[in-house]
Amino acid sequence: MNPEFEARLRAQVDFPSPSRVAADVISLAQNPDIEISKVATAISRDPAMAAKLLRIANSAFYAQRRPSQNIRQSLVIIGLNAALTLALSFSLVSTLRACKPNGIDYRRYWRRTLLAATATRAFAERVCKGRDEDAFLSGLLQDVATLAIDRASADFYGELPQGASHKQQIEYERSRLNGKDHAYYGGELLRAWRLPASLCQSIEHSHNPTSADLNTDDGKITYCVALGSELAEAALAHDRSKLLPDLADLTARWVGIRGDQFTEIVTRVLKLIPEAEELYETSILDPEEAETLLEQARELMTVRNLTALRDVQALQETTAVLMNRTEELEDASRRDQLTGTLNRMWLERMLEREYTQAVMFSRSLSIALINLDHFRRINDVIGHEGGDLILKSVADTIQASVRGSDILGRFSGDTFLVILPGTDEILAAQVAARFLQSVNNIPHATSQQPMNITVSVGLATYTPRHRFTNATDLLQAADHALYRAKLTGRNRVESFDAHDDTAKPST
Repeated sequence: MNPEFEARLRAQVDFPSPSRVAADVISLAQNPDIEISKVATAISRDPAMAAKLLRIANSAFYAQRRPSQNIRQSLVIIGLNAALTLALSFSLVSTLRACKPNGIDYRRYWRRTLLAATATRAFAERVCKGRDEDAFLSGLLQDVATLAIDRASADFYGELPQGASHKQQIEYERSRLNGKDHAYYGGELLRAWRLPASLCQSIEHSHNPTSADLNTDDGKITYCVALGSELAEAALAHDRSKLLPDLADLTARWVGIRGDQFTEIVTRVLKLIPEAEELYETSILDPEEAETLLEQARELMTVRNLTALRDVQALQETTAVLMNRTEELEDASRRDQLTGTLNRMWLERMLEREYTQAVMFSRSLSIALINLDHFRRINDVIGHEGGDLILKSVADTIQASVRGSDILGRFSGDTFLVILPGTDEILAAQVAARFLQSVNNIPHATSQQPMNITVSVGLATYTPRHRFTNATDLLQAADHALYRAKLTGRNRVESFDAHDDTAKPST
């Protein structure tokens, strides 16, 4: 490795240092006689940080029966040390996101970071209770040196294959850095920032946790960071089913968590991900989708009720107005403007989530594609304005027929998708028949006259016995069934048959 490069890396050239807020938090954390009033005062100087701490005190992370109303209450619920750790994580993430990537997949980096941190916390809740937030921060910063290396040399990761796994990245770095990798430099970087030694060590040894002492809390956190990283890698892999069994074995061997306990941890991660995603303003959407203003508003919507200190009433009122507006923008970003149902972007996100859970936990998952019959002809007769009224009416009718667990959205022009979690082929057919009947029984009003509308429905079901490679294949199966319903007369429900070769007709 070029000594000049390593010197540049150690000097953190062109790499952001912690903000003033982060520096204040580090100083407070080193005071053994810290007082709650000093912490509250420091945190309240950053309204965004105060909002996030209040939000997290009322979130699934802590699950309090009574909501926290102000910063002091939040500090009591979370605990001073945990609150300082969380505040530091908020500030450092904000600082690091100011980095401009050179050769790394920036979107995947932050997506993996969020997953790894959340998974690390979930493991820590089992392995070293009381150190959940310390573990979360370690998981959040475990790959921080990847950004530093990328800043130090624009072409460093240029020869690393796109989509390379975490293991491949480590091997690549060691081959070019004299046996060192981003975990080693992560420890060095955090020491330069004067972060706690335990945090530096847990990150430095995260790629080789067996070098840590599992009998100490710091050693346990190191193991949790390594396991959280592996779980994140499995969650991002195309074929998760190959990696999860190996991870389950590794978890049992390292920390003694087996069987149902491992499944509970995975379930806990899935529950915490939405909270962490909002708190740390990290999107898993495609870059072009994340650029829109509405999606930025969704990322910024981290709290429902923000109340700062009682003597800062003006800040409270202003934040409440902004929160309400952000909630409206968040909901609008998920909705189809015409029908009010979920839009395609969110449908695909929900389908991927439900498919992942179905695979992980061997559950059934059905989907129904619903298409209006002869809709082109309807538009020709009553015009596009009338056609829009028909679409809205059909959407309202289907919405009234779905169950509480079902997810409805507009998939394309005159096609709706209903996701049916935990639903096998027989029950899915019954639910789809109800959709069909409800649409047929209602005259759908237009500006001219009521019209009787029919729909065709295509069903596809994932079960442990009837698998699909991914969510896209499941969707294509439902599409195939839909077109078979069209071909065989319309106004009917058809289920996917893998042996059927029916060609697609025009609608």
